[in-house]
Amino acid sequence: MPDKVENQVDNTKKASNQTSLLAWFELAAVILLNMSINLRWLTFSPVATIASQYLDVKMSSITWLANCATLIYIGISASTGWVFEKYGMKACFLFAAGTNISGSWIRYFGTFAPVHQRYPIIMFGQCLASVAEPFIMNIGTHFAAVWFATHHRVTANTLQALPLGMIVATLSMPKLVQSPDDIPRALLITSIISTVFGIPFLFLPAGPKVPPTESSKAVRTTFRQSLKSMLKIRNYLLLIIIFSFYFAMFASIVSITSYIFIPQGYTSVQVGYASFVRIISGVCGAIIAGRITDYTGRHTLVLKVAAPMVAITTVILYVQDLANSYAFVMVSCFLSGFFVFLILPVSLELAAECTFPVSESVSASVLWGASQVVSFCSTLIMDELRAGPDASPPYNMKHALIYAIVLSSLGVIPTMFLTSDLKRIGHDRQDQDEVSSDIKEMTQPANVKY
Repeated sequence: MPDKVENQVDNTKKASNQTSLLAWFELAAVILLNMSINLRWLTFSPVATIASQYLDVKMSSITWLANCATLIYIGISASTGWVFEKYGMKACFLFAAGTNISGSWIRYFGTFAPVHQRYPIIMFGQCLASVAEPFIMNIGTHFAAVWFATHHRVTANTLQALPLGMIVATLSMPKLVQSPDDIPRALLITSIISTVFGIPFLFLPAGPKVPPTESSKAVRTTFRQSLKSMLKIRNYLLLIIIFSFYFAMFASIVSITSYIFIPQGYTSVQVGYASFVRIISGVCGAIIAGRITDYTGRHTLVLKVAAPMVAITTVILYVQDLANSYAFVMVSCFLSGFFVFLILPVSLELAAECTFPVSESVSASVLWGASQVVSFCSTLIMDELRAGPDASPPYNMKHALIYAIVLSSLGVIPTMFLTSDLKRIGHDRQDQDEVSSDIKEMTQPANVKY
């Protein structure tokens, strides 16, 4: 295997240093596909009680309809970088869309089976569709590098990673599913959405006609060489810890939100509002982080400010155990979502910067894979830390929140040792300086003596 692989852009053309209009349409397609994947993933979580009645299974079985996606992500995440290298970005998008569509329709057709056969069929469809997620998430940083100019890359990476599917699922599923008989209709709707948002990838191009940056034209190291070189870069190893800890903390709390608040006397409606506020604030934080880092390049500063703030907001979440403290709940959820989503996209971009010319899909694959492992373990640990029936209040999650505080506090430590190592941006700026110098020489008046 060669030591270098070509990127998916026309290397014979000069970089435009601009983002094309087509890039934004391509980004919109990726965002919508990612939304449909998350919506399919969380179909049952907001209506777990009704789903358990329809499928005639325990609540823990409904939880595993979501957990299976995490296990599949862990299992295949590392291989996505190799698949991209061998088959290209468009093939990965088509594969993700195809598996998501197929799995979604299998889930729907499972509703026609007898009651005792529904769960295994729906679980099979859920597992098949879950294969799509790593091929979308892991390739996101590389997609931004191929299609977007330097001053738009973090914004593009941020937008495609937004949890819009979580917002839609949180708001729509409780309204769509009010009784067990409504489950088939919900699965039909999610199947149609998956199909509609997957079809555009048949027609979208694999790459831009004109490369937006010089770094998008640069050859990348092979998958094997990338893994070897990344593990020698201190900044990247620190980012693995930071990204894994904060993603795990956020994902674990999201998955047990109702278990945290309901024992304290809050209603399911209040829990829904709290989850909605956390996600919306996360969207705002991610967009702000994208604009700041795109125009300033201060990736490490964003991480060093946001990390301790996440730890503080987790402490506020623990304080909500006090009576009549719903205001604390909302404030904590808002701040937690805001600062966590400052960290995630910036970490992905900084990983691409410090490992250049390693393929962005490989550096992102390792980050996402490690984060899923820590997230899965954290979810199990926090569930085990649930109090018993004799506690006050029964089945509270106080010890689980202490674990979340410890996890988020430990994540602050590696941010202190991060340094700014923007190799990819430096490559682009060097090329721009050379172009400016050439233009200056061409336009300078000739030294003619009369």
